[in-house]
Amino acid sequence: MADNDLITTDRSTGRVSPAQRPGLWYNWGPQAWIDMWMSNTMLVKKAMPLVTHTFLPILRLSGDKEQVDRDWAATKEKREVVRFLDSPREKWRKRYGNFVREVEWSLLELRKYYSPKQFDEIVIGNAVATSHENASDFMDMMNSMSDKNKDKKTKKKSDGSTQPGWFSTFMFETFNPAHWLTGRATIAEFDPSNGLTVMEIPDCAWHTCGRQADLPNPNALPEEGCLAICKGPFEAMFKGENGGLKMEFDPHLPETSCTVRMTWSTD
Repeated sequence: MADNDLITTDRSTGRVSPAQRPGLWYNWGPQAWIDMWMSNTMLVKKAMPLVTHTFLPILRLSGDKEQVDRDWAATKEKREVVRFLDSPREKWRKRYGNFVREVEWSLLELRKYYSPKQFDEIVIGNAVATSHENASDFMDMMNSMSDKNKDKKTKKKSDGSTQPGWFSTFMFETFNPAHWLTGRATIAEFDPSNGLTVMEIPDCAWHTCGRQADLPNPNALPEEGCLAICKGPFEAMFKGENGGLKMEFDPHLPETSCTVRMTWSTD
């Protein structure tokens, strides 16, 4: 069985964390099912090979191969078991937590051998290349934002703000396609006439899904992956070229919140 397959199996001895929030709707509602499916599609199948097929072989060539394999085995032992009877929300949380833990370990190890410039070329460069290879449909969807919003008019509220109305807010919070990556989020500004959306993430799932005690550095947030797997690649992939989508991430480290600004041409 391949390393990336193990992340969803019961071959682990790690302790299981409780669900983050109670409630039938949160654990079994539409958003939970979307996140469960997306975590399997985007994390396990498309993103996890970045660790097992790219970073791990580089580490084996960079240092003591036997020590790297021992450390990798110890990291895998902390995987939380994804069980058949887990709620969709819990399956998402475990997969995401497992992914973040293993990404963070590999990035901290790469830091030992490579300069900041080399690190960015290896990590961000390969993350972007992998996304182009494995998730081109997702990238096309994101880049179509300017076309989808071309004829939309900004609806300002009575106080002059550009926050979306209650129905749009409900739909976003119930069927948010990015929730699998960010966790709970709100749209602070939606100004399609000027090509602007601002999303506020109060408690990013990258920092909250995994057990803090099981992280490679349990005394800190998983900041390496936040900056080099999320912020760096997204900003490199979506640069506003040819009037397309531009994304800017402002993680409020060492807090777990983040602001994401998306802009596009309206010409």
